[in-house]
Amino acid sequence: MASINEGLFAGRAGIQSHGAAISVLSDNIANANTVGFKSSRAEFVDLLAGNISGSGSATAVGSGSSVANVTQIFTQGSFEYTGRGLDLAIDGNGFFIVEDPSGARFYSRAGNFSIDADGNLLNQNGNNVMGFPVNGTGGLELLNINDISTTSQPTSNVKITGNLDASTALGTGDPYAGNLGVHAATPTFDFVQQDAAYSTFLTVYDSLGKDHTLNIFFFQSGTPNQWEVGVYVDAAEVGGTPGEAYRLGGMSTADASASPATGGSFIEFLGDGKRASVGSPDFTLNNIPWSNGSNSSNINMTFDPYTQFSTASNISSLIQDGSGSGNVVSFNVETDGTLFATLDNGESANVGQIALATFGNPEALRRTGESLFSESQESGQPVIGTAQSGKFGAIESGAIELSTSDIASDFIKLITLQRGFQGSSRIISNIDDLLNEIINLA
Repeated sequence: MASINEGLFAGRAGIQSHGAAISVLSDNIANANTVGFKSSRAEFVDLLAGNISGSGSATAVGSGSSVANVTQIFTQGSFEYTGRGLDLAIDGNGFFIVEDPSGARFYSRAGNFSIDADGNLLNQNGNNVMGFPVNGTGGLELLNINDISTTSQPTSNVKITGNLDASTALGTGDPYAGNLGVHAATPTFDFVQQDAAYSTFLTVYDSLGKDHTLNIFFFQSGTPNQWEVGVYVDAAEVGGTPGEAYRLGGMSTADASASPATGGSFIEFLGDGKRASVGSPDFTLNNIPWSNGSNSSNINMTFDPYTQFSTASNISSLIQDGSGSGNVVSFNVETDGTLFATLDNGESANVGQIALATFGNPEALRRTGESLFSESQESGQPVIGTAQSGKFGAIESGAIELSTSDIASDFIKLITLQRGFQGSSRIISNIDDLLNEIINLA
C-alpha cells in the first residue's frame, strides 16, 4: 500500500512540475515581441521517496519530478533596424544600466530609449539611463542633453572655390564701391544684381551666434582678366534701412595701393585661366558693425582655387569657419556608446558615453519585470565600463534587440510537456482504480 501511495504522490509531483514548466514556456511565447527579452528554461530533477528495502540503488523508489530551477538563457538576440537614433542594441556582452527615482539600479538589454521634457535620457519605463557625461565627475551619472555645450563661433575666414566665365564682356567694376556706409544713395540688391556678372551668397555668424547673409557679387573690372568682388549685406543688419544693400569694405592684399574707402577687392587671372597670385587672404572685411549687440566682425575672404575659363560661372564650394548656437534635432550613438546630439546649425555636440555592465554569472541575475534585472549574490557584483572595451560588446544605433523566444521550438516543447502532464494525471486515475479494487476485496 505504501508504494501505491507513493505513486499517487509521484503523479501529483509530475502534474505540478509539468504545470510549472508549461508556465515557463507560456511566458516565453507571450514575450515573443518584447524588446530585449531572454527566454527561460525549466530544469527538472527527480524526487526520491525512499527505499523499499535495503539501501541499494536498485531498491530506491522515486516520487516524481520537480522544477529545481528556471534558467535565463542569455543568448544574443537578432536585431530589428528602425533607423531611430535612440533605439540601441548591444552586440555582445553587457547590460544597460538604469536607475529608478528611488536610486535603485537595474540592468537591461532593452535599448528603446527616449528623452523627457527635462532632457534626461530614459528607458521605456521612465528610468534614467546611466553613463559618463562629457563634463561629469568620472563616475556613473544621468545623461542629460541640456548639459551639452552649444557655444557659438564667429566667422573669421571664408574660402570660396569656383570659376568665372572668361567670355564675359569687359565691365566697369562695382559702381557702388564708394558706398561704404548707409546713406540715401545706397542701392537695392536688384540694382547691384543688374550690374554684376555673377553672384552667390553665404551664411556667416557673429560673436553671439546670430547668422547673417553675405551677398557676394562679381563685377568685370574693365581690365582683362581682372574682377572686382563686392560683398553686401542687408542694411538693416548694420543699423540701416531694411531692403537696402550695404557694401562691406575690404583691403586687397594683392593690390596694396587700393584704398579701403573704395573697397579694393580684386582678383586677377593669368592667360591660362589660373589665379595670378593668391592672397592670404585676398582681402578682409574689416569691422563689420552688426546692429544686434555683437562684437564687430573681421572676415578674411580667400578665393582659392579659382579659375577663369570660357564656361559658365559657377561656385564649387563655400566654406566658413563659424557656427551659431543650435537646438537639438536628432541623436546618434557611436559603437562605443558615445551619444551625440545633432543641432540645427549643422554641428554635433558630445553628450557623454552610455555605460554598460557585465556579471560573472549573468544567468543568476534576478528578474524583476519590465525587462529589468537586478544583481543577486550568485550573479556577483556588476563590472561597469563602456562598449568596445574589455569584454563589453558594441552598441548598434538605430536598432533594437528582439526577443530570443523561439515560438516554433517552444510549441514543440509544449507538446512534450503536455504529454507529461497528461501521463501524470493518468497515473493518479489508474492508482485510484487500483485502490478501489483493494477496497472491493474487503
